[in-house]
Amino acid sequence: MSKSINLLIVEDDTLIAQDLKEILEEVGYTEIYRVRNYEKAANILATKSIDLVLLDINLREALSGIHLATHINQHYQLPFIYITSYSDAATIAEVKQTKPAGFLLKPYSKPLLLASIEIALFNFSNQTNAAEVPAQSTLPEDVESDLIINNHLLVKDNYHYVKVSLADIFWFESDKNYVLIKTVDKKYMIRCSLKKLLDHLPSSYFVKCHKQYIININHVESFSTDDVTINGEAIPVSRVAQEEVLNKLKK
Repeated sequence: MSKSINLLIVEDDTLIAQDLKEILEEVGYTEIYRVRNYEKAANILATKSIDLVLLDINLREALSGIHLATHINQHYQLPFIYITSYSDAATIAEVKQTKPAGFLLKPYSKPLLLASIEIALFNFSNQTNAAEVPAQSTLPEDVESDLIINNHLLVKDNYHYVKVSLADIFWFESDKNYVLIKTVDKKYMIRCSLKKLLDHLPSSYFVKCHKQYIININHVESFSTDDVTINGEAIPVSRVAQEEVLNKLKK
């Protein structure tokens, strides 16, 4: 089952906050939290699973957006994008210290806002994966914008992102430069190779059974030396993969 990307808008201007929310809802984001100040934002961060924050710098209170950015860096691991009217040298110098995932000046445009969110999510996933794999490994060079983070595959669905639980994936099927993802309730398509995708999947329950397929053995209903059945469909098992597949299924 896919999960929505959870977004937090921290903006004390009601009209701007509503505009941001409407733009995000138009393209399919549904889990959007909107607050006006540091205190309420800190509460949302402590009680909800937030994936990205859109953050105004001037919140008209003692604690600014930069204070909140520092709080995020100290207590959470998630990207944030400043959306502000301030671009003076002093502000930029202070902002740089917090290492934001993006910086947008008001008035922003819808395409630039959505592109900034896409890049921020992609870069964050990229950095997280880089920290999890061995130093000598590299991330897939041909992955367009879909990466694994916290046991979820970050997939672009139309104009927005969703998180697809790895546990809910039946199989991956290669289709030239793309991979079809078959899940419990939906299909997705990503630009990636099976070989490099396999390097970043849990080997405990994903196995490449054929040159065109990677399967989740937890969903196998029946099997033989030639194929496995998942969700009522027969998936071929190649000769070279038979031993590995059978060993995993017998565990």
